[in-house]
Amino acid sequence: MPKNLYSDIYHILKGEIDSNVYPPKTILPGEEDLSERFSVTRNTIRRALKKLQEDGLVYTVKGRGVVVLEPIVDNRVMFSASNHFGFLDLMSFPQNKFIKKLTTKVLNFEEVVIDDELSKRTSFGIGDTAYYVERLRIFNGSAMAIDFSYFRKENLPGLSIDDAQGSIYQYIRDEKIFKIAAARSVSTVETVSDRESELLDLKEANCVGVLKRYVYTDLGNLFECTETKYVPNHFSLVGFESY
Repeated sequence: MPKNLYSDIYHILKGEIDSNVYPPKTILPGEEDLSERFSVTRNTIRRALKKLQEDGLVYTVKGRGVVVLEPIVDNRVMFSASNHFGFLDLMSFPQNKFIKKLTTKVLNFEEVVIDDELSKRTSFGIGDTAYYVERLRIFNGSAMAIDFSYFRKENLPGLSIDDAQGSIYQYIRDEKIFKIAAARSVSTVETVSDRESELLDLKEANCVGVLKRYVYTDLGNLFECTETKYVPNHFSLVGFESY
């Protein structure tokens, strides 16, 4: 059996929790059993379990194991600022089962040289070259979010519009370019611009939610700055804390 990455194991266990293979309030198999099942080290299992806990699906109880938590009910799209699996991962949230189709429309894809203004906006160095990508995110046929992204070219030299149409994070993992290590996130609300009003299905809303993310490689390089602007009354930004 080929070795599984922690992200693969995370998705498998998440699917099994969602489908009630492991119902709420049950204990997941121990690290040793999971290590044997997936042919990986216990450290890899711990990383997968940590991601499940960050999603609010499980909690580690000292002396008992990893318990599956009861789900919460919300009729909006739930997403986490700490998500590092990309846009398509929204469908793997158990609470987002009502999403039948997620599509992406690339509105703009070009190379830009970072000037003083863009350096302040992205924190990239002046003179750096970056890919500027605008992507419209469509949920069940409705335009609900726009990503305005800058990716440092030196970290992603072969990036194409086809990669942007799919999943850039999946491209990074598939090509084994680097490991995505960390992100800083800032969440705000802004008055909607004319262009955003034209592109998004805002209906009565006169503002947009904004999530700005700065994403780093495992070598500490800042490789992405993305502002996601979304229809505020259709999304819930979620977090989970353990005590």
